[in-house]
Amino acid sequence: MALEVSSVLLGQLRSAKATAWATARLTDKSIIWQGIADWPRPDIAFEDPKSGATLALEFKPPNQTKREYVTGLGQMITYLNDFEFAGLVLPKKSSDGFAIADHISSIVKRDLPNLPIVVFSYDKRVADLDVERKLTDRIGPIPKRSARKGRGTFWAYWRDLSSYDLFELLKIIDAKSPSSFDKDFQDFWKNFVVAKKARNWEGVIRRKRSKSKITPEQRNTFYSLRHCGLVDTDGRLTLSGLELLHVGKIYGPDSVAFMTLLTRRVLVEGRHLELILWTEKQSAELASKDKMNSDDYISALDAKLVDQGIIAPRLRSTGKQHFIRDEPKLWNKLGLMEKRTESQYFHPEEGYRFDWRKIISAVQEGDSFN
Repeated sequence: MALEVSSVLLGQLRSAKATAWATARLTDKSIIWQGIADWPRPDIAFEDPKSGATLALEFKPPNQTKREYVTGLGQMITYLNDFEFAGLVLPKKSSDGFAIADHISSIVKRDLPNLPIVVFSYDKRVADLDVERKLTDRIGPIPKRSARKGRGTFWAYWRDLSSYDLFELLKIIDAKSPSSFDKDFQDFWKNFVVAKKARNWEGVIRRKRSKSKITPEQRNTFYSLRHCGLVDTDGRLTLSGLELLHVGKIYGPDSVAFMTLLTRRVLVEGRHLELILWTEKQSAELASKDKMNSDDYISALDAKLVDQGIIAPRLRSTGKQHFIRDEPKLWNKLGLMEKRTESQYFHPEEGYRFDWRKIISAVQEGDSFN
């Protein structure tokens, strides 16, 4: 439901049809916010690369108590610490029939008239949004965009790290604390990668080229763990990281329990679930000629995601041909793809098929560990 709201509002921004609720600082260049947030983490966020404006939105589903929606008011205000604008999307009525949207918007208009916040309401369909309170320009300094450090994507970038290597790295970080991520990774690189003990997803020794450099893999790995909520900004294990490590010590890095919890971290905290939903949505709109082979499909999908503002245009200086490159490989390793053959997961004239039973199961079962 949050994705549907995000799609509607992003479409309005990019087609210059958001004048009913947005300010001039959110232009038709707006895209999905490509950053990493620790806390609070918004359900929906946009950024405008042209003006530098950012907007964070809290989405509340229907049939909740009044308390849940009032909590959203506080969450929305908290977002203003890291984002220029903030907002709340909630149903017109709470579970007991109370006109909660009117109540919240009246509080904002009466008591918070100078805050740059927007309030949307919906009735039966979340795509049919009413503007209860329009955005106003921010008074005072705009927050620094420090939270926007990362790989330039809204989802967790994941390259070579397998479940086995992840487990070993988590053990090193835990044992060396307090230390630094750089030192911990150098320890992992020396004692596992260089020592030829690092393993791929199948448990086979990972062969690295003799001239492989530690710096790119170290940087990629840090952002993978950071974006999935396994380490904090200092590279120390979070509660989620400790939880995954604990499960690995009991059941092993190749166990169903470890893989399920890791999959949930990638899907939810790492926002790959959101990327998968966007991929499926945009893939359905591609022409059949763009889905005849894997290379053409990836190129067309990448262009579509950029055109719709879901990902930022790729910088010319980058060596990557496409943003979506390693992600399908990861989804396949986590068992989230329906294969066409034993070694292929691309389906001609269709694209990718996702195993939604496995995805939903990972999110629900992984959540039970919390």
